[in-house]
Amino acid sequence: MEKRNSDRHVTDQSIVCTFFTSHSCNDTIDGKMKNYCGSGMYAELPTHVREGTVLMVRATGIAPEYLSAKIEEGFRSISLVEVKWSHALTAGGVLSYGTGLKHLTTW
Repeated sequence: MEKRNSDRHVTDQSIVCTFFTSHSCNDTIDGKMKNYCGSGMYAELPTHVREGTVLMVRATGIAPEYLSAKIEEGFRSISLVEVKWSHALTAGGVLSYGTGLKHLTTW
C-alpha cells in the first residue's frame, strides 16, 4: 500500500539543480523530473546528493503538459527542496540516481 497524500503527475521535464548555500557555488546538476505532486518530486540525477541537502530546482523549459498544470497539483517551475533519499539506478550501463525531493515551501 502506498503512503502518498497527493496524486503524482508523470512528466519528463529537464531540470537544473544548484546547492542552496550562502557561499558562491557555480556547481549545477542537470537532471530529469519524472513525477511531481503537491509535496515534492522525483528526479533522476547523474550524481548522488546526500539526504538533507537543500537544493534550488529550476525547470529549464516548460513542457506542453504544464500549460494547464496548476500549482495545487504540485508543479513548480522553480522550487527550494530538501533531498529525502537518493538511490543508485543502472539502465543501459549508465549510472544515475533516483532522488526524492520535498518542497520546503507550500502554497
